[in-house]
Amino acid sequence: MNKLPLNHQGKEKNGFWLLNPASNIENILLSLFFLLLPTQLGKHFWPDFAVVSGIRIDYLSPTIYFTDLLLVLLFIFFLSRQNRHLKSVKFKVQSAKLLVSGFVFLFLVWNIFQSSNPLLSLYGLAKLCEFGFVVYYVAKIIKHTSQFSVIAFLFGISSLFESLLAIAQYLNQGSLNGLFYFLGERTFTGMTPGIANASVNGILLLRPYGSFPHPNVLAGYLLVSMVLVWSFLLMTNKRWMQIFGSIVLVVSSIALLLTFSRVGIFLWLLGVVGISFQLLFKKIKTVRHRFLISILTICLLAFLGALPFAHEVISRFSQTSFVEESFVERSELLSASWTMIQQNPFLGVGLNNFLPSLAPLQKPLPLGLYLQPVHNIFVLVVAETGVIGLGLFVGVLLATWQRIKNSEKEIRGTLFCLLAIILVTGLFDHYWLTLQQGQLLFAIVLGLSWSRQS
Repeated sequence: MNKLPLNHQGKEKNGFWLLNPASNIENILLSLFFLLLPTQLGKHFWPDFAVVSGIRIDYLSPTIYFTDLLLVLLFIFFLSRQNRHLKSVKFKVQSAKLLVSGFVFLFLVWNIFQSSNPLLSLYGLAKLCEFGFVVYYVAKIIKHTSQFSVIAFLFGISSLFESLLAIAQYLNQGSLNGLFYFLGERTFTGMTPGIANASVNGILLLRPYGSFPHPNVLAGYLLVSMVLVWSFLLMTNKRWMQIFGSIVLVVSSIALLLTFSRVGIFLWLLGVVGISFQLLFKKIKTVRHRFLISILTICLLAFLGALPFAHEVISRFSQTSFVEESFVERSELLSASWTMIQQNPFLGVGLNNFLPSLAPLQKPLPLGLYLQPVHNIFVLVVAETGVIGLGLFVGVLLATWQRIKNSEKEIRGTLFCLLAIILVTGLFDHYWLTLQQGQLLFAIVLGLSWSRQS
């Protein structure tokens, strides 16, 4: 990728692009939002609908996160800016859009009030609206391809911090506590009930969390961050960006391997091979440079393979079995989901009502460890909103894919990779739709995909 062009319509400060030149305060708030997206500092509330079978369920607990407060402030700035332009805007009502919006509204109302717990569905709708605002806001403020480098830089900072925290947690085999608690790190050790461990040669190893609610979420975030860093920091001609980007990629790769997320590691390996292939056969023409790239790639993989934890990561894959807990858990959840779908094929069980509907279908289990969403975002959507909701969801994804095809050449490949990461990992996990960081990251990727670059 070539150096991103300077657009005369933008503004530049100290050689670095502002995310939103319209307001310095808004720019600071948006930068903080990107920086603090991995954190989960928040206040949980526990109404009756957040308790299932006598167990408090985090997924159902209404929570006010610090990132929510930042979004509220950004929403206020957004509304004030819109009000200033209302007189100069001529509204054109398009019948097709009005018809689709009306259908979606009626469907959501019907879905909510036919659910077993409408209050829980209303909370799910509130999060869906927040999700939609992030998509719309990011799509509106990103007007220049150069802004992607700022976003990549902010993601790089957070990714480096999360990676160092995760590596420290792995070495400590527990949380670091202290000030990290205020960034969302929870107190845990390898013996904490329900904690994510990897069984390697009969030994349980703690999978690091960073400040995320699960190692798989950390892996997904690192994948997205590394794609952004590679595309918009490493490919520039600014030496300090290249150095910083290289450090982020190496440290994040180590942290990603330590999460023992099999899907995440597989996609990372696929990315390394794909990038090497692209450099060797598309961008680099001379035999000498192709040979050099081949040697560097082999050295990088050999370096990672020689690290102390490499044996554990390899064993994690070689000892994969369909009778291990994670596979049995996913199978049980898919089976229960199919029962829900058969009982409610068109409207589903209701937004956010998967877990209350799951409890009567599952065997009693200690501490409700299996009382969690099905590990597939498409199955989760159809279970909660029926085939109608699934059709709307797939329609949005297909429209986004088509939108990316028509985007600027400099960012098209990156956006395809980001959406592909979400879709592939979403086949094996649910956090893109159920957890704060996953929801916001999904919304950001959709917003970037729908932005109008120039």
